[in-house]
Amino acid sequence: MNLLSLDSFIKRSDEFITATVDDDLVMMSVEKGMYYGLDSIGSQIWVHLVEPISVGALCQKLTDQYEVDAVQCQQDVLAFLNDLLSENMIHVVTKSTE
Repeated sequence: MNLLSLDSFIKRSDEFITATVDDDLVMMSVEKGMYYGLDSIGSQIWVHLVEPISVGALCQKLTDQYEVDAVQCQQDVLAFLNDLLSENMIHVVTKSTE
């Protein structure tokens, strides 16, 4: 599996059933029958992934929304997104599908 970069375009998988509990998001993979939970920031990231977006643009949205250092945000978001990618929760897409 290739790791994501700031230039990667990603979109969330459609195979998950989701429900919001307080500020958290609970998700179930229909294919795997597994449950996942995302905290409030993870939930915000998930919302931004409804349409294809570059990782760099996503990081910019998050640094605009939260008081966070851009480099730290990029490192944390890339690690989080690579975890989602390894679980097939997101997909890499081509820029033209935007």
